[in-house]
Amino acid sequence: MNKSIHRAYRGLTLLVSIIVFTLSLNVAHAKNMKKQNLVELMTHTDSILIGTVSNRTEGFFQGLPYTEITLDVGQSLKGNHGPSYTFRQFGLIEPKSMGDGRVNLMVTPAGWPTYVMGEQVMLFLHKPASETGFQTTAGLTQGKFTIKGKQIANDTSNDSLFAGVKINGKLTTTQQDLVNQPGGAYETEAFLSLVKTAVEQNWIENGVMTNEK
Repeated sequence: MNKSIHRAYRGLTLLVSIIVFTLSLNVAHAKNMKKQNLVELMTHTDSILIGTVSNRTEGFFQGLPYTEITLDVGQSLKGNHGPSYTFRQFGLIEPKSMGDGRVNLMVTPAGWPTYVMGEQVMLFLHKPASETGFQTTAGLTQGKFTIKGKQIANDTSNDSLFAGVKINGKLTTTQQDLVNQPGGAYETEAFLSLVKTAVEQNWIENGVMTNEK
């Protein structure tokens, strides 16, 4: 093996090692992600959107795989967004043939949110990454809520979402029942109303809603 081929081989081996190590960290991080309550989700959120998944594509940016999700926006509770919002999340939808006999296996890591065409969602989105522009939800699957008619829930069935949350303000009876509920699907309109009010009235910034964890 000549020196140039040897260097290329070593470089490829190093790249594969870095990718495997990074994905291992992502999977471990997802599995050990602590449960976040509503105050924590909202604090780490740049945008809160409600809408329908209208498109999914995949590709590569600077060698990194991504899934691109487009949302037809019904409501924008936080952030200024138009009727459509598109973002890219790390990882492919499924293993992808590279056309030269290789298959890229870098799909969305375990424990990260995935998206289905036509599903209605409420997303608590992080600010896009400065280098790649990639974006995902706060708390990973905890920050993606699926709306099914009159019920809404995240991937952990809303477990501990109000644990340690203290609200020093007047709530409707429906909202108070929701806060007292330990987990399970919430009544959609009650949850959306509570989050919308909290954002519009700056509950966290004004100390109305606090984290007592």
